[in-house]
Amino acid sequence: MSPSKIVLSLIIIICFQSCTKNVDFDQIDDASIHITYVSTLVYLNLTAPKFLDTFNQEIAVTTDAVEATITQDSKPYLEKVEFTVVTNNLFPRNFELSIIFYDALGNSIYTLQPTIVVPPNSSELTTIIEIPQVDIPVIYETKSFGFYIYLAPSSDGSTISMNDTATLELKSSVKLFFNYQKI
Repeated sequence: MSPSKIVLSLIIIICFQSCTKNVDFDQIDDASIHITYVSTLVYLNLTAPKFLDTFNQEIAVTTDAVEATITQDSKPYLEKVEFTVVTNNLFPRNFELSIIFYDALGNSIYTLQPTIVVPPNSSELTTIIEIPQVDIPVIYETKSFGFYIYLAPSSDGSTISMNDTATLELKSSVKLFFNYQKI
């Protein structure tokens, strides 16, 4: 080996030794895995006929429900639940939207707060509601989520008709935040 190759090899070894330190493999004990699941719940495009009965009389309420069961296995890891609701209201009236949790027998067990108020003739609005930490256990008793949509009365006494072209668009999803840190 030539002297220049020996000197170059020594420089590389010295640089490599000075740039490294001992690896602490105990750091793996402090590792945690954070996972977020997003699940779409409903997409509704409600037109005027959805707010009329068979006699074309205005009804104030319509509902929709979706099944959503979360297994008990995730209980120690679930740390946060957020509902996102996106609305677009082309009706000249307010809507109020409540998200209600139901058990396996169809009984209401929890209502997400606050109630979402959708102003008349409003463009796209996004509302995010987090379940309080103390209320998260109710999610494991929930078998379905219901969307209770209330059409507020008009201020001038007018009613909607079958020919109205206004729509209420509603999109919703739920985010589940898990922390799989060593317990």
